[in-house]
Amino acid sequence: MMLASCVPTPTVAASALNARRINRAPAAMKCVNRRSRSRVVARAESSSPDAIADNVDRAAKLLDQIIKETVEQIFVEEAVEEVIPGDDDDDVKISNGAAKGEMAPKPMVNKEAVLRGVILKYLDEFDGSFLAAISAYVQVAEASGDFGLLSMLAAIREEVIAAVSGEMQPEIQVVQLVARLASKEDRLEVLRAANRGGGKAVGENVPAAKIESVENTAARLCDEMESTEHVPNWQLLYQLLLTRETCRQLHPNADDMGVYNTTVLNSSFSPSEIPVAEAAMIKDLVLISEPMSRRANIMAKFVECQELDESATRSNLDSGKIKLKRTSRGFKPREEVTGEDRGMDVFDIRDIRPGRFIDCVLNMRVAMQREGPDAAVMVEVLTAMYFEACDVVLEQADKGTKKYRASEKSLEEFGDSKS
Repeated sequence: MMLASCVPTPTVAASALNARRINRAPAAMKCVNRRSRSRVVARAESSSPDAIADNVDRAAKLLDQIIKETVEQIFVEEAVEEVIPGDDDDDVKISNGAAKGEMAPKPMVNKEAVLRGVILKYLDEFDGSFLAAISAYVQVAEASGDFGLLSMLAAIREEVIAAVSGEMQPEIQVVQLVARLASKEDRLEVLRAANRGGGKAVGENVPAAKIESVENTAARLCDEMESTEHVPNWQLLYQLLLTRETCRQLHPNADDMGVYNTTVLNSSFSPSEIPVAEAAMIKDLVLISEPMSRRANIMAKFVECQELDESATRSNLDSGKIKLKRTSRGFKPREEVTGEDRGMDVFDIRDIRPGRFIDCVLNMRVAMQREGPDAAVMVEVLTAMYFEACDVVLEQADKGTKKYRASEKSLEEFGDSKS
């Protein structure tokens, strides 16, 4: 059963029974309150705030420099073509069939080539902070309606990705390719081609990479994005999650229903724990017996969390603060949440992360299966919940694919493609 295919519809005899099963989940699946055992917090504090600030500042300055050099070089080349035409101008006129005295069409400056040259000049200086800086600039440009800058940023992003792709491990290349595909069939074709040893698929040269390696790589990227104070790019996160879950459903550890049937290892929490926020959300969802209502609830939670997170990111940008450090949110209650900020009594919606939520559902499902027939109904509910969450991820990832296509169109306009 593949992503967004037929979602199992469990027969939930009594929602109260399911709620009780959540409350008496195996001792190995305890909710996490990390006030005393804050491994993640310790890891976050190990990163020097000054070093993080330096990385962000360096990435922003590098992006400014690339934009400045690109614009200047394009301006100079256009000026040269306008003011100092080449010595073979007459030959150009004749070869183009222009009448005597008639001006031949002015040669166009290859803006993509100019940008590519600047990118290659700084290739060794690119890191994760640089792409995060591009995302931050994109948000500012979108808010101000600066479409010229948006076009430039889209072009820079694509050239950077193209430039570093040759340096990437095969698994990363496969993840990058699959994350951009809109068709489920295309994603499956690429993953199967990679798993077979590589080759041509959907018009692309696919490197050899085992499903297990691709899944591990996609999962690691998702963990990194969700472990920061604010998700750098929600659309990219959904596209990576789609890649991760598609790999899991092709994985040797998937069961007959296509559900990954082994405990998931997440860098944010140990296999024997479930973050407070995700545990509370799962408990609420178990009380909803109607599948479509449950899916709608998952969608609403994910969308609200994204909107609040992006709003906070914009506020930080406006105030000059950008946080890329790791966070312990989702593992302990927020002390500052009071009154109208509490949207819910059980957990703060801002602490939910879609990838972490799916991992928690899978881990709880594996734990419940160990209880035997008594937990069969609960396993069925968690199975349905997994596919419903995957369906939400698919819908959100499709939005990202459309946005990517729009960026490609901007790239073509920036490059003044010949008609």
